[in-house]
Amino acid sequence: MTYQSEYKSKLITAEQAGKLVNSGDTVDLYGYNACGELMDRELAKRVNELSDVKIRCMQRVGFWKFMEVDPECRSFISTPIFVGPIERMVIKHENMNPHPALFYEYPLMYRKGDLRVDVGSRMVSAMDDEGYFHFGNCPAYGKGLVDGSKVFVAEINTNMRPTASAHPDCKIHISEVDYIVEGENPAFGELPDPIPTEIDEKIAGHIYNAIGDGACLQIGYGNTPFAVTSLLAKSDLKDLGVHTEMLTDSLMKLYQAGLITGKKKQVDKGKMTYCLGVGTKAFVEFIYSCPDAYGCPVDYTNDPYIIGQNDNVVSINGCLDIDITGQINSETMGTRQISGTGGQFDFILGAYRSKNGQAIIACPAIYKKKDGTLGSRIKATLDPGICVSDPRAAVHKVVTEYGMVTLKGATIWERAERVISIAHPDFRDDLFKEAEALKLWRRSNKI
Repeated sequence: MTYQSEYKSKLITAEQAGKLVNSGDTVDLYGYNACGELMDRELAKRVNELSDVKIRCMQRVGFWKFMEVDPECRSFISTPIFVGPIERMVIKHENMNPHPALFYEYPLMYRKGDLRVDVGSRMVSAMDDEGYFHFGNCPAYGKGLVDGSKVFVAEINTNMRPTASAHPDCKIHISEVDYIVEGENPAFGELPDPIPTEIDEKIAGHIYNAIGDGACLQIGYGNTPFAVTSLLAKSDLKDLGVHTEMLTDSLMKLYQAGLITGKKKQVDKGKMTYCLGVGTKAFVEFIYSCPDAYGCPVDYTNDPYIIGQNDNVVSINGCLDIDITGQINSETMGTRQISGTGGQFDFILGAYRSKNGQAIIACPAIYKKKDGTLGSRIKATLDPGICVSDPRAAVHKVVTEYGMVTLKGATIWERAERVISIAHPDFRDDLFKEAEALKLWRRSNKI
């Protein structure tokens, strides 16, 4: 059978694809700019005939139809691996059933069956002459999803095509696909750079001072990361490298300005290694044409042992709360899930393994409450129900607008001293009192 004849034998309509799902099934629709959009739409049409269908997804650029038609989760139970703003907007906390998971382990969990998938679907490129479909700018855990699905439906989007440089696991062969749906080739949703605040810029200033020539960067999406790249763009630093989870417009601009060369990298020398490429239309065109943008599966980009093989890794991630012993919450407000572990913990482990590596967690020291008063994001203890995304034993450095401190190797008393030193001045005395009452610090220890 030729590839074209096999293609035709597996081609079905979107409606037929939706009919593959039965009540009680677990469906995986991937996410970002590569979600199974037609499968999502067809399932939404069946809201009144299906029950107890668990739909796993990742945050996407756009709205999920199955959530819009069933926000109370009577037919479809939303089970996201990573909760994004769209999911929070549509589904109430009590109706959402998220998966806590480390990003680099996703493919392994699919292959072991710990993430069950009865029907999986995501966008892929049109088939090439050798019978392959490519994952384009969002490879991440695509191969793991295909390997772990009892039935996999490839949704064709001709806007998704082979990138100029990619890992072998960023494509699948037609022999691995059960069904094919030819989609409507939607344009990718855009994710422009955010606008940093004055506090973000102060935090970025402390981080910038820790970055030297030849540093290998992992920078996520967000206000503080963008503020850091804005400072780097004005610097005279040389030969920066990139080994990251998410590649964005801000890193593209550093590359185009000549600051990123990757010459000092030990792994993938000269390449910007990433597993998710999301940004503006100009960025997407860049990522498809740039031979130095190296798309890889997440179990490669986020593997701590691979990350640690590069020297001078600087990993920059954000969080919601820090307690005075160094426990980090990046996922929940109380028990309400508003984000996910993602790759943060992967890079904390990997960056610290790196020769001269630094794993930095950034957090504004304060936030504004509903009544307009200020609250401290640095706490004596994390509030009840809050998730510990990063255990204190793993945390290397934390930074606020008031400075950056090292926690690795520090005792409990030393940690309390250092973390409180970067809290907002108005909260420091009370934090010391709480620390002393909790026997986590004593006054004789104060420097």
